[in-house]
Amino acid sequence: MSILGTIAVAVLVAHATAAGSHLNTTQGMRIMTSHREMATIDADAEIRAIIADQAAAWNRHDASAWASHFTPTADFINILGTSFSGKPAIEGITTRIFATIFKDSRDSVTVEKIVLVTPELAIVHYEHAVSGYTALPPGIQASEPGADGKGVLRTRMVYVLRKGADAKWMIVNGQNTAILPVFK
Repeated sequence: MSILGTIAVAVLVAHATAAGSHLNTTQGMRIMTSHREMATIDADAEIRAIIADQAAAWNRHDASAWASHFTPTADFINILGTSFSGKPAIEGITTRIFATIFKDSRDSVTVEKIVLVTPELAIVHYEHAVSGYTALPPGIQASEPGADGKGVLRTRMVYVLRKGADAKWMIVNGQNTAILPVFK
C-alpha cells in the first residue's frame, strides 16, 4: 500500500473511532461497523438467546421459565386461536399443557427471521418442532410423521418484542399457528 493509501486508511479509522464506530478484523480485512449495526447484531443475539431459553424451558417442562420473557401485560394467542392476556394467564396455560398433553414432549426451534423495526422493537418468526406429546389439542393434527408413530407438530411462532428501559428484551405479543400437513 502506498503512503497515501496508508494515510487514507488511518484517517478513516480515526474518523470512525471518533464517530463511535467499532473496528473489526475479518480474514485480514478491516471492516468498520457502526453503532447501529452493532445494536442490530446485539439485538439479534439477545433475541435468539430468549428463543433458545424458551426451548430449553419447554424441554424441562418449566412453565415459569418459559413464560419469564413475557411482559406482565403481554398477549398470546395459542394454536387453537385462544387468547391469553397477561403473564399469569400465559404461564397458567403453559403449566396446564406441561402437566397433560405435552408432559413428555420435546421442542426444537428454528429462527426464520428477526426484523428490527426500531432499536427498541423487534418481530421474530420461528418454527417449533414438537415431538413426544401424549395427545394434541382438539382439531390439531401432526404436521408430519414422526419416529414415535405419533408424528411431529410444527408450529410457526411470531413474537413482538420490546426493549425496555433496563435494556432487556421482553415479549409483548405472541401468536402460534399450527402448520398443517401438506395437502396432496
